[in-house]
Amino acid sequence: MAMSKSETLPEETIVDILSRLPAKFIGQYRCLSKQWCNFLSDPQFIKAHLTLHAHKQEKKLIFISASQALKTIAFNHNPQNGLIIDAISRNINFPKLEDNWSNVACSCNGLVLVRNQEHIMFLINPTTLECHRIPTFHLALPHGNSCSVYGLGYDFATDDYKTVTLSQHLRGHIDSTFLDVYSMKMDLWRRLESIPYNLLTNLSGGTPGVLVNGALHWMASKTSSVVIIAFDLSDEKFLEVPAPSTLDKNDLDLYGLTALRGCLCMFSAILEDEIDVWMMREYRVEESWTRFSIARMDLEYGFVPFNPISDDDVILSVDRDKLTVYNMKEDHWRYVEVDGLTSEYGRIGTFIESLVSPMFGKRAEGYHIA
Repeated sequence: MAMSKSETLPEETIVDILSRLPAKFIGQYRCLSKQWCNFLSDPQFIKAHLTLHAHKQEKKLIFISASQALKTIAFNHNPQNGLIIDAISRNINFPKLEDNWSNVACSCNGLVLVRNQEHIMFLINPTTLECHRIPTFHLALPHGNSCSVYGLGYDFATDDYKTVTLSQHLRGHIDSTFLDVYSMKMDLWRRLESIPYNLLTNLSGGTPGVLVNGALHWMASKTSSVVIIAFDLSDEKFLEVPAPSTLDKNDLDLYGLTALRGCLCMFSAILEDEIDVWMMREYRVEESWTRFSIARMDLEYGFVPFNPISDDDVILSVDRDKLTVYNMKEDHWRYVEVDGLTSEYGRIGTFIESLVSPMFGKRAEGYHIA
């Protein structure tokens, strides 16, 4: 970026300062001039900004309200002890798109995969308000007669974001689970080989893939057992991840998956008096599973979401007007009131603020908003 003679700071110093600012401020600075916009939209700057902020910031919530609108939630903290004290929600509006959203599927590096009532998928950035409609795959199974789970991740080998869909027929004699991969860089769907696993959809109709160590993870069944499967985004192959040896393999379908502190975790999705959590501290090493428990407090019996928003804070319950937030470090929990919440799992997720574009610099179908 060229500098005028009146400027006294070296260019690298200005770059260093700007890269440390939150993503929402960078968006404002893009409006200063075409020169600043081009520089602050440069892929290398965006990557440097993401690298600096990805593991330092708290996640925000994104959810679909009862009116089918997209909203985000940011948290305010007590400056003395860092505990969450309240939350602020705001609407996300995309011109030319109606508020008829049905599902928040998953997120990666600030991008969120969402779906509307017409089963059309979009990649959005809630911070920059960029939106890209994902084309419909001609081989996709028909809705209403199939079930699907989704995943979104970044492939370091090809510098590409990939959306992964696992789908299978609900009726008939076809037992195959189909594997479809969408490349954001190529704007292209591909069908890979079918996999010898069945989807587990008994808890919430299909849980999103959990991104850890460059792979997306799901709970699945194979023959008569339940296993953890991982799809490596680079070599596009599946492998199995060992579950804790002390767990009853017949009860694994009662567990969900999440990522906490960069580690793969299993949590008891249904339990009467406490939430059982297992953390794999060393990836794919069975002996590294470590167990801890969280008191269930006065949460209603039934399915429990487990959405980490930081290394210490976890969303344990979503009600019509409040969240239950638990701080593991302080062993402290509290209710946080938020207007317009929906308790339906699959209509709420987490994301980080970033500058990553869902279009890789391409303008798509008039949905470029930033």
